[in-house]
Amino acid sequence: MFRKLLLCALAALLLASCGSHKDLAYFQEVVQSGQLEGEVGQVNTIRPGDVMTISVSSSRPELAIPYNLFSSRSQIATSATNSANRVISNVTYEGYTVDDEGCIDFPVLGKIEVAGLTRHQIAEKIKALLEPVMPDPVVTVTLLNFYVTVIGEVARPGTYNFPGDRLTLLEALGFSGDLTVYGNREKVMVIREENGGRHVEILNLKSKDIFSSPYFYLRQNDVVYVESVGAKAKSVSTFTTYFPIITSLASLGTAIASMLYYVANASRFMNN
Repeated sequence: MFRKLLLCALAALLLASCGSHKDLAYFQEVVQSGQLEGEVGQVNTIRPGDVMTISVSSSRPELAIPYNLFSSRSQIATSATNSANRVISNVTYEGYTVDDEGCIDFPVLGKIEVAGLTRHQIAEKIKALLEPVMPDPVVTVTLLNFYVTVIGEVARPGTYNFPGDRLTLLEALGFSGDLTVYGNREKVMVIREENGGRHVEILNLKSKDIFSSPYFYLRQNDVVYVESVGAKAKSVSTFTTYFPIITSLASLGTAIASMLYYVANASRFMNN
C-alpha cells in the first residue's frame, strides 16, 4: 500500500515537472541558431542628476593637479607627499553632480555641458580642452550612481550598483539570483523615470522581441519588477516544495508496515 503511494507521488512529481517546464523556460520563440534583431552595445548617456568622478593625469603630474577635484583627506595627503618630493598615486576623487542644465562645474575650466554624452565622449571633450595646457592628458570618467532596483519574484531582491554604463535586463536578473518558480516570465515590468515622468514597459522573457525593446538595456535608477504567477502554478510549486516531506513520510510508513508484518508473523517464521 505504502509502496504504491510512493510510486504515485513520484509519478505526480514527474508530471508536474513536465508541465511546468514550458512555464519556466526563456526565449521559447527562438527555435534555431541565428541573428536576433535588436541594437547591441547600447551605452547609457549622462543625464541631469547623475554623479560621476573625473580624474586627470599626465606625464607631468604637477600640471594635472589643479584639474582634479580631490577629497579633503586626499588634499592633506597630497600636500604632505609633495613636500617630501614624492608622487601621490592613491587618492580619492570627489563626485561631480550634473545640474539641471546638464553641466558640471570643472576646476579651472569652468562649466562644461555633459548631458546626452557617454562617459567616453565626456573624457574626449575634456581631453581636448586640456591638450593646450599639458602634454598627453589622460581623462577617466566613472559613473557613480548606476543603480538598478530588482524586486518581486527573484531570489535576491534589492538595489544594485553597477560599475559600468551598459547593463541588460538579463544581467540585472542574474545579479538578483534569477526568477523564482513563482516568477511570471511573461510579465517582467521595467519602470523608468524619463522626461519628468515615469514610464512602464512589460517585457516577455519567453519572447525574442525583448532584444529589440528599448527597455532591454537598463538605465540609471530603473526599477525591475517581476510579477507573481497565478494560484495554480503556486500549488504545483507548493507540492514540489513539500515533496521531500511526503517521500519521507511514505518511507517511514513502509518501514512501520514492514515491522508490524514481521511482528505479526514472527512465530510462523520461528517455526519454519
